[in-house]
Amino acid sequence: MNSDNYIVFMNYLFNVENIPFCLFQGEEVLLQLPSIGGFIEKAKPYITSLKKRDRQVSYISTSYDAFYGLIRINEHDLWIFIGPYFTTPIRKEFVPFILEAMEIPEQDADRIKIFLNELPYGPLHHFLSYLSCLNYSLNHELLTIEDIDYNPDFHNQDTRIQTKFASKTYESRENEVFHNTYLQEMHRLDLIASGNVSEMKKTMFNPLPGKYGIIGGDALRQAKNIFIAGCTMYTRAAIAGGLDIEEAYSLSDIYIQTSESYTSVADVERLHRRMPLDFAERVAREIRFKNVSQPIISAIHYIKEHINQPLQAELIASHVNLSTSYFLKRFKTETGVGVSEFITNAKIEEACLLLSYTDKSLTEISNYLYFSSQSYFQNVFKKITGMTPGQFRNSKKRPVFMKNV
Repeated sequence: MNSDNYIVFMNYLFNVENIPFCLFQGEEVLLQLPSIGGFIEKAKPYITSLKKRDRQVSYISTSYDAFYGLIRINEHDLWIFIGPYFTTPIRKEFVPFILEAMEIPEQDADRIKIFLNELPYGPLHHFLSYLSCLNYSLNHELLTIEDIDYNPDFHNQDTRIQTKFASKTYESRENEVFHNTYLQEMHRLDLIASGNVSEMKKTMFNPLPGKYGIIGGDALRQAKNIFIAGCTMYTRAAIAGGLDIEEAYSLSDIYIQTSESYTSVADVERLHRRMPLDFAERVAREIRFKNVSQPIISAIHYIKEHINQPLQAELIASHVNLSTSYFLKRFKTETGVGVSEFITNAKIEEACLLLSYTDKSLTEISNYLYFSSQSYFQNVFKKITGMTPGQFRNSKKRPVFMKNV
């Protein structure tokens, strides 16, 4: 394959993945997408560093948390430099630091900001998989993620971990310091999975007895790491109890992000004490569907996940692989309400959430939930909750139909 064919191939690939790259032949740039003037000059130190490794595929991380990769094509002295790639969306407050680290001139800052905002992001293993796939396509040689990510120092970690474990176990036994929170943790997880809100309220303000291991470099990091571990367990327990997977993971993300923003141990622990109750309450609202069949559970989750889209019975029935007529009959038999009524109630429940915890206008909420008009939304809302959206927002009281706990 000649260099022109590589250029065509890389154009197609960029249109699919939108990950920036630069195709070199020797020192000559054959193709750069997107075309950002001066960017490659700023990235040359990374290219030089990667070339020195003398590997067919390699990658590097930067001080501003970006990843770059380099692939040597065995023909024509070609190289493909790929990146930057980030594992999380770039926050506005982080952009100035990136611009400074990349030494971007002030006159180019606005253009680079647009460039950064359009970048795809994802876990590191996605980026490494991309490098592996691209190398296989171009060099017809399979390199696994482990091959690309090989680090001889890391492969000594197993011995280090076993050494630390032996030492830690010895010290714990000598000092009689043991992890003894297991049974209490399991009890709390059972309360979440069963949606037992009343019992959870009794225990939520009582810290788990026993001692935790040392899993943080300081008191605040220790509290946050324990929080993350607890949040992970609560999320799994809630899913096991019937909470929608997307809702559970989204809630987990929000709690962890919130804990990371705190600067005091007390705040982290306060949040940790309240978190299990939130998960338990959400599971409790799903308990009414405990004995519902899997196709109908899937339909319910589909409705909730697509509540901001037009929902039609035919589409939902197709999603759960049932005929429309059979689905409608089965849904009402198992849930006690028709599909249309369920969708309307779900929309109003979402509206209550938005009215309580956001400043979105009635028009925005009405449009978001696909009501035909704001007046129709207000009429339906009042019929179900007994008050207008404005009255509800002012009262911040949960309507009767939401009080399932």
